Amino acid sequence: MELSADFFQVVQDAVLRPDFASAFGIFIASTINEIFAVLPYNIILSGPLFFVEGSLSTAFITKLFLFVAVPVGFGTAIGSLLTYGLAYFGGKPAIEKFGKYLHLSWESVEKMESKFKGLWYDEILFLILRSTPLLPSLPVNAAAGIIRMRLSNYLILTVLGAVIRMMIMFMLVGLSIGALAQ
Repeated sequence: MELSADFFQVVQDAVLRPDFASAFGIFIASTINEIFAVLPYNIILSGPLFFVEGSLSTAFITKLFLFVAVPVGFGTAIGSLLTYGLAYFGGKPAIEKFGKYLHLSWESVEKMESKFKGLWYDEILFLILRSTPLLPSLPVNAAAGIIRMRLSNYLILTVLGAVIRMMIMFMLVGLSIGALAQ
């Protein structure tokens, strides 16, 4: 019980008082979380905003962007490389063999892959899927590997999508705070 209380205090401090040290911790945590898909960290990181009194200032939102959302974006990109590489180099046999360790099934990859058509807008679709809150990212990572998306595009779009996703979560919570305050 004490460990979970400490965890929530650390998360709350990292989000409500973001700085370079907390940004590094968030980067490491999001990298690890993307590899193992343990927790819905977008929800966990946006949760402490419910404890903010009043409205969210521009300065605070800027800090959230720089010290929380950007580290989440880079951590997500680095952590997702395992699934992307597994799918890129191993395809279906690798997903079927190792997917159980990543909580990933071939059916979920096929479902995600069906959205991609090999056309110019696949990268836009990838960014939208990557930016959508609460959508699991492992099938998106694997689908990008299966369709052999260029690594540079994959990394750039993953960082952008994860940052956008985090900021959407922050804005949704911020709007909820504003609605509750009125």
